[in-house]
Amino acid sequence: MPLYLRLLMVSGSPDEVAVAAEAHGKQLDRLREEGRLRLAGAFANGDGFVEILDVKDRVEAETLTRESPLVERGLTSWIVREWNERS
Repeated sequence: MPLYLRLLMVSGSPDEVAVAAEAHGKQLDRLREEGRLRLAGAFANGDGFVEILDVKDRVEAETLTRESPLVERGLTSWIVREWNERS
């Protein structure tokens, strides 16, 4: 399956983001258990998140992104790009 980079840039208040980020973490845990998450992390200053999704296509990557509690609550802007892993 192809890989997709999901970039979420925080635009909400820290308090709102903290609550949604906890729920977002649960989504990441589920995706990892399902084998659909390769890598996940947050920027050190707290203004964004990067994840590498291992899914069948861009449509699935964008659907999963829209299901993130951070995105659902309008607390981030986002972008999805196909990722070519370099060995």
